[in-house]
Amino acid sequence: MIPNLLNTLLGIWLIYAIILSPDSIGSPWRVVVIAIVIFALALWARRTDYSPWQSSTNIVLALLLLLMALLKVPPFVSPLVNFWAVFWVGILVAILALWAAIYRPPADSK
Repeated sequence: MIPNLLNTLLGIWLIYAIILSPDSIGSPWRVVVIAIVIFALALWARRTDYSPWQSSTNIVLALLLLLMALLKVPPFVSPLVNFWAVFWVGILVAILALWAAIYRPPADSK
């Protein structure tokens, strides 16, 4: 539950940073570090989640964010594509991690 809540906060911060304060993201290396943290937290969450598909999706999103950060050189990825990639990764990571944190199946379904 703790790694999912941390991933939720990190996803919300990504959304905030890319929309309201793009300078706070700064260099692509900061995005690389964020992607690695999302990846590590998703791996940690995968061990304790009831259903691991949310954390598996967050792992894939972290890898996508890592790829976008490493290809941020202008000929490869435009700033608009970079904006939308970071925006959607932030939204999806936050939603899926929060869903995994609060979802518990009914006791009689096991």
